[in-house]
Amino acid sequence: MGVKHSVSYQSGENMAKKNDEELYDAAIAMIGSVTKLPAIRVDRDAFLRQQFADSEYLDEILEHGPQYVYTVESLRRKADEVIKQSTNRTTLAAFVAGIPGGVAAVAAGSADMIQYFGFAINLAQKIAYLFGEDDLFSGESELNEGAKVRILAYLGAMFGASGAAAMVGKLAKEVGKNMGKKIPQQALMKTTWYPLLKKVGAMVGKKVVKESVGKAVTKVVPVVGGAISGAITYATFKPMGGRLADVLVRNLNGEFDEAGMELRPEFRHADAAEDGEVTIHAIEIND
Repeated sequence: MGVKHSVSYQSGENMAKKNDEELYDAAIAMIGSVTKLPAIRVDRDAFLRQQFADSEYLDEILEHGPQYVYTVESLRRKADEVIKQSTNRTTLAAFVAGIPGGVAAVAAGSADMIQYFGFAINLAQKIAYLFGEDDLFSGESELNEGAKVRILAYLGAMFGASGAAAMVGKLAKEVGKNMGKKIPQQALMKTTWYPLLKKVGAMVGKKVVKESVGKAVTKVVPVVGGAISGAITYATFKPMGGRLADVLVRNLNGEFDEAGMELRPEFRHADAAEDGEVTIHAIEIND
């Protein structure tokens, strides 16, 4: 027996009719809806405790992030392990089963789309926390605007959207400082990087509309327990996760300036190295 919800996205046949503003709104709405599911959210501390359970530097990792202790190169290798772990059959079955009652009670479109974007957002959080990004969730049931924008940038990087890499670098420097606060939409619109954000958001929005099979009508969206969408596979998400990991590596290596512009090699520097943290503490992860 299903649960009825109004689907807010329209099918791919109407995609060409949508402007960038509408596509951006579709992406933000999807992020807001899908992240309400507990199964999508990743507890930063619990995840890091699991990944670095045997590390004698666990306290430092939890307080400052893995990048404080380990080299960027070793974290990149660790990211590949996380991607592989996250996409094995057992993990995927547990992920889908975590959607309450075997029914996707989200006003977000088809079951396939919910699984697809839900898994992408879940994986993006793990990779982001691995490279020292701050916790996206502040204990509230709904994400604040800053967190939605960060997830939007992560998804853009995963899909290879033009400008998404610089967007991730910019958000790490600017939005991250205010993650505990609610950032009004009006404040975002006044930033110099808002046009780039809209461009990335529109690209993600196109993907949302394409994946959704909803017709803007009331639908029943069943997810049979353990039934995994064919769209969620290692082959699908390995390159997506790899692209995000590569962007976060570039960010830690100081390849973006304060405006989110990509720097030439001779002008690059790791932000953390400026205050000596990485230089002093960096060690390799034993494979």
